Amino acid sequence: MVSTAKRTLEMQLLLGPDEAVPVAGRFSYRSDRPFEVEVAFLSRGQKVATWLFARDLLLAGLYGEAGEGDVRVWPFRRPGASRRVHIELSTDDSVCELSVRAIELTAWLEQTAAIVPPGQEDRYLDMDTHLARLFAGKC
Repeated sequence: MVSTAKRTLEMQLLLGPDEAVPVAGRFSYRSDRPFEVEVAFLSRGQKVATWLFARDLLLAGLYGEAGEGDVRVWPFRRPGASRRVHIELSTDDSVCELSVRAIELTAWLEQTAAIVPPGQEDRYLDMDTHLARLFAGKC
């Protein structure tokens, strides 16, 4: 049986130092894909983009800079404001930076840890099934 943790978090798409636009991010985690997090970005209730990246990246980014290349994550706090986590997503054409409340992201990550404890992902990964899907061209 596959266990899941899903939560929509209000994020901010950062346009400049003092300018941001609200964006909803639907965070999803599945026990049969224990290393991966899916984030679907929503605008007016419609999915506009989906990104997949490692759960470990988010966990590490709660406390320090994490990631190289397409996805980077780091904690951020302005004086007098609540702690946030910034997520930078890069493509060949552009870079966008998003911000989410650290307390909300932490609560969701705790849900994922209750499903698959960090460091024990390999116990939940059915490698035979994933290899069969890969060789059948269904990934």
